[in-house]
Amino acid sequence: MNKSYKSTLFIFLTTFLIGTRTFAQNDKASLINTYLKDANQAGLFNGNILIADHGKVIVRKAIGFADASKNVPLTLQYRFHIGSIAKEFDAVGIMMLQEQGKLSNNDKVSKFFPNLPAWAEKITIKNLLQYTSGLPEIKYQTVHGDADNWKNLDSLQKLDFEPGSSYAYNNNNTFLRRQIIEQVTGIPFNQFVQQNMLKASGINNGVVDPAASDTLIARSFNNDFKQDGLEVPISGWTCLTTDDFYKWSQCISNFCLISPASTRTIITPAGPDEQCGLGGGSMKGEKVITHTHDGTALHYQALELTDATKGRTIIILSNQRQGNVYDIATAIQAILDGKSYQSLSKAGSK
Repeated sequence: MNKSYKSTLFIFLTTFLIGTRTFAQNDKASLINTYLKDANQAGLFNGNILIADHGKVIVRKAIGFADASKNVPLTLQYRFHIGSIAKEFDAVGIMMLQEQGKLSNNDKVSKFFPNLPAWAEKITIKNLLQYTSGLPEIKYQTVHGDADNWKNLDSLQKLDFEPGSSYAYNNNNTFLRRQIIEQVTGIPFNQFVQQNMLKASGINNGVVDPAASDTLIARSFNNDFKQDGLEVPISGWTCLTTDDFYKWSQCISNFCLISPASTRTIITPAGPDEQCGLGGGSMKGEKVITHTHDGTALHYQALELTDATKGRTIIILSNQRQGNVYDIATAIQAILDGKSYQSLSKAGSK
């Protein structure tokens, strides 16, 4: 077999395999689009979705309404609240400052806020990142801003448990992480995110704590199409489009802001069935293998799922929460893997 023939055969086989894969991906994308259309028509999904498989984006879809008026269709330019996934920004921000030598995960909260009660001398930043601080949940009935929450923390005399001895997922840990970033950098947290994280990640459309006057913000609403406000008890919530969310996910996997060692610190929970700064995931050596994080806020619901072994990322953003984002992701993965899947049903939604 001469070299010319071998070369021609190689090119033919490569082109054939690439063409076969492209055809298969297009077929799978068509099945996913049909699945999402059916879910929307059944009143079980309203939102935007991005799906990458084998490192290539194969689905970018906006489906449903941007607000409760039912007059404005969603487009891919709309930004969504991503709930608890926004906590990734303060977690990564903390690790950035540690790499810059401006703080240590072993620092006590009292180092930054010496006027807090004695419990602040026991809690480390690492406790805040792993939700093992012993802090109670925010008193949402009375907290209507950061100042209200500071008052509650100033008057808190006893933790729920000794730091490091147990786990309790709550937003007081998030609140103090963001406040520490402000204290160390001397700038508001939202400004820190915009300047040092979004731009560095190639994100141009992200917004922190959107106001009613901001455009292209998907507004959340319930099944009766009653629209929520945008008010949140504490500040610091980043809103993204699906495209920008994908950039952020890639940034985490490619270590564009923090090192693999820092990433491991905030992607590995302290114990099974627990969360940490990046939600949860796994690493092998200096590579992120899996990364999963979900979030809810008002009637928003979001899910990010990455599986590096398949070059796969699934991002689901909804502004009419049905409690079924994991069901949707499971069906999408089944389609991508060529397996059977179930359509959504009202009985299966929440």
